[in-house]
Amino acid sequence: METLFEVAAGIDVHRDTAVVSIRMPRGRRESVETRTFETFRDDLDAMCVWLREHNVQVVGMESTGVYFKPVLLALRRNLPERPVWLVNAAAVKQVPGRKTDVNDSAWLSKLVMHGLVRPSFVPDEAQEDLRLLTRHRKKRVGEQSSCKNRLIKVLETAGLKLSRVCTDPFGKTGRAIITALAEGGRSPEQMAELAVGSLRNKRDELARALAGDLSVTKRWLLQLLLDQLSRVEADIAKLDAKIALLLAPHQDDVALLHQVRPIDQVSAACIIAEMGSDMSVFGTAKRAASWAGFAPGSHESAGKKRDSPTRKGNQWLRTMLVQIAHLAIRMKDSPWRASFARLLRGTGSNKKAIFAIARRLCVTVFHVLRDRVYRPYLPPPPTEAQQERAKRRALEQLRGLGYQVALAPLATTT
Repeated sequence: METLFEVAAGIDVHRDTAVVSIRMPRGRRESVETRTFETFRDDLDAMCVWLREHNVQVVGMESTGVYFKPVLLALRRNLPERPVWLVNAAAVKQVPGRKTDVNDSAWLSKLVMHGLVRPSFVPDEAQEDLRLLTRHRKKRVGEQSSCKNRLIKVLETAGLKLSRVCTDPFGKTGRAIITALAEGGRSPEQMAELAVGSLRNKRDELARALAGDLSVTKRWLLQLLLDQLSRVEADIAKLDAKIALLLAPHQDDVALLHQVRPIDQVSAACIIAEMGSDMSVFGTAKRAASWAGFAPGSHESAGKKRDSPTRKGNQWLRTMLVQIAHLAIRMKDSPWRASFARLLRGTGSNKKAIFAIARRLCVTVFHVLRDRVYRPYLPPPPTEAQQERAKRRALEQLRGLGYQVALAPLATTT
């Protein structure tokens, strides 16, 4: 078996301990030395000293939730010149020959030494910080939506139909009315006078919508939810400011991504946080799409292909690109909209067509960041077989309506 590295180490990471195995040649065989370290900083530093003493050339470990990150930070801090392979656990399981009595770290060191697994993409510390903020922002936006839904639910239980009259119940008018409802002491007509803009023409309808039965407990709950909503909105504003500060070195990348409509500042920050700006780590657009989770599943046995879900990938990036795809197909004069219509006819599934658009957006983002230029997506011209099918379909429809049609090519003009 070919050996890529003379001395390799494998780390089996747990919450409290890290089991480290160093594999090195000894004559015609390989010897393994294993030690267990605690995951405190001083013990991880001692682990790095032990690895340096044995001249370890590469370190491999599985991605186990967040437990591997302190170990990775210790390796980057003490052994910056040593490559660290973060290996997908699914890839390790696919390699045959593993037995239940084999230590995980020893098995991993063997796989890394002989190149039987490939390292995964690991962002640097700056990108990791940006990723931490964008992911936390997404969570806070979810909490904001949940808080708004609970507010509307409390109003509905009291018979207040604010959401029926106001398109945005949390706009300037809606927010003022909800605050007045929480404070109490005003009639529906007085609260309707708080309307601004075009809603002033609906003051009578607003007064009818606000004629409900709001108890003292519901008013107290409304105030509690309003305070929570204000805190969440303040946190989102702070996160936006911090993300903009970390995005300052990537302004050129953000400007390029803005050319891909409808990518905005938030989605551009998410893309850079997840993928980075250096596309050489993926190599090709297909690998980038597969890493993002847009590769189709494959389950074939005895020459029969069976349905299988898409492969797991970066869920944060995939979710964002699917949301962008939903916006893209609603834009007028958009190539994504025309492409979606063709995919919908071919697949017959709205979900599959949206997913295909999201994958094409991922490929487009890859080429934009790699080539540093945006080339609008152009659908490929129809093949001869597709033209023949379209012609046959049109003829069948006309015959079904009772027409007899003879086709003749148009005369070309110069």
